[in-house]
Amino acid sequence: MSSCEVALSADHGTPEPLTAVGERVEVRPPTPADAAAYADAVTRSERRLADFAIPNPHNLPLVIENQSPTYRTFMVHALDPEGSHGLVGRINIANVVGGSFRSATIGYDSYDPYAGRGLFAEGLRLTVDLAFDDEPHGMGLHRIEANIQTANHRSAGLVRSLGFVHEGFSRDFLHLPGPDGRRDWRDHERFTVLSSDWPAVPYRAQGHRRIACVVSGASGYDAASRGTSVGAAVAAELGIPLFSSATVESPAALFELLRSSPIGGVVEVRASAPELRMGLARAGFDPSAVPHLDAAFDLPRSEVVRHALAVRAAYA
Repeated sequence: MSSCEVALSADHGTPEPLTAVGERVEVRPPTPADAAAYADAVTRSERRLADFAIPNPHNLPLVIENQSPTYRTFMVHALDPEGSHGLVGRINIANVVGGSFRSATIGYDSYDPYAGRGLFAEGLRLTVDLAFDDEPHGMGLHRIEANIQTANHRSAGLVRSLGFVHEGFSRDFLHLPGPDGRRDWRDHERFTVLSSDWPAVPYRAQGHRRIACVVSGASGYDAASRGTSVGAAVAAELGIPLFSSATVESPAALFELLRSSPIGGVVEVRASAPELRMGLARAGFDPSAVPHLDAAFDLPRSEVVRHALAVRAAYA
């Protein structure tokens, strides 16, 4: 169990210093008194952190100066410092947007000698508590997003252990160091958690939104002789499988493949209306809601994208 308490700022131009206390750590905003511990913690951890970040042992004054309602920093302190500096990690909740969005991004560093012992995970959990708790005891957010370099599997495993789910991929997202030791634009994986999920089940299965469309009305789908079919092009644009009579003749077998696909697919098939309705229903789709496309080959790219967007919109 943990307890959270709020200390109101006398200066209404600065954010309220939210704090939380858990079993092994305390989370609170940074103060100038943290400078020595921060410099020691970052220096000790610099080699490990430099794989994915730009550690600076002396930037705490700037961090404190930049605190605002849209950028809050939380320091994770060990309740038992065990003779060391006592600073378990630092967590930033940035890019805070209110209104109908009520979302933010989260970033963090864990520090030696406490890394890998569960203390930082407890601190991160307490910080998410504060982010989702209603104002004035928390930040009143609905959604938190963590963007993590693809190679940083330990960080990704940490947020998954708290119930964050993988939501997408962002190419060339931030200009940062990587395991190769140089700075470059780095792809990131996107993980999110919602206040309605919290507290979330560790390693929670996300489940995919299944989408499907049917391409019918042609006597065959021999792409080798007739070009790229609209089904193949739309499936590639949507990133879902193509199930085609060019490779599987039986309509029933095609719809069984659709049924077994966790993300759906595009079905190129020549079948009667009753066969289509029955096949889609058995595959778990409402036959009346599944878009149908006319068979075509080598469509302009603009047409392929238009079709794909219309298919996705049908499942919005």
